[in-house]
Amino acid sequence: MTGAIVDDEWIDRNVLQNPNVKDALMDTAKRLLPICQRLAIQEGCEDFADSLHLEQGVRPGTKSPTGIKRPYVNVVAGSENASEQEYGSLRYPKHNFFNRATAQL
Repeated sequence: MTGAIVDDEWIDRNVLQNPNVKDALMDTAKRLLPICQRLAIQEGCEDFADSLHLEQGVRPGTKSPTGIKRPYVNVVAGSENASEQEYGSLRYPKHNFFNRATAQL
């Protein structure tokens, strides 16, 4: 039985730079964004909901043993209190919007 030869160039060309892979990542993030916004608005965190946006890029691959640079799309909160509202602090309860939104996805 013969197998396909998979090298770094093949992976980069057929997986990492494939438009279908990038589109699938973007589609998932676009479905996740309104769920996060809805949860934040329901709990009275309008500034958190308004600051949510999508961020797309390529990981540098420095931590990967093979150095593979993978594409990503993240839902990012840009408000100044985003971390406190998401993970909790003395001023804010722990809301856990991203984990709850992912569970509803």
